[in-house]
Amino acid sequence: MKKIIFLLSVFFLGCSSDNKYLINEGVVNIDYLFNSPNTEWFKKNYDSYNLDTKTLNYDFSNLDEFQIEIYMNTKCHDSEREVPRLIKILNTLNFSEDNLKIILLDSNKKSSDGYENGKDITNTPTIIFLSESIEMNRIVEFPYENLEKDILNIINNKNYKHVYYSE
Repeated sequence: MKKIIFLLSVFFLGCSSDNKYLINEGVVNIDYLFNSPNTEWFKKNYDSYNLDTKTLNYDFSNLDEFQIEIYMNTKCHDSEREVPRLIKILNTLNFSEDNLKIILLDSNKKSSDGYENGKDITNTPTIIFLSESIEMNRIVEFPYENLEKDILNIINNKNYKHVYYSE
């Protein structure tokens, strides 16, 4: 009987710990991106991205003054391309995951908890750079030059405009 209870406990613990990898919308972390069956494309795209090391040699030290929010969809080809690249860049720059928020949206760019409300999310991925909870800039769907250069321009307030920007 003890053996059966033990096996059932292990089974239920195993099932419950995997549930965090099965969500389709809401807040997730980098571990989710690497391990969810919803993001089987992530590791391959992360590993295959060749960093722009020339740009990364510039001073990114003020990146730590920002919080970054990523709004993405796991079935969006632009998210599949850009999010692994972004995470690889942030990991290379030792950006703290404490300052990173990854929000999965459904195909209508919505989440049941409304994380996207008031954020004007029109395309995924949308990468928002905040300073003291105030949006400073964003990258929408794909970078203007490349992610490294766009990030450098944003964090140095170099008059960056995302590809869909219009006044």
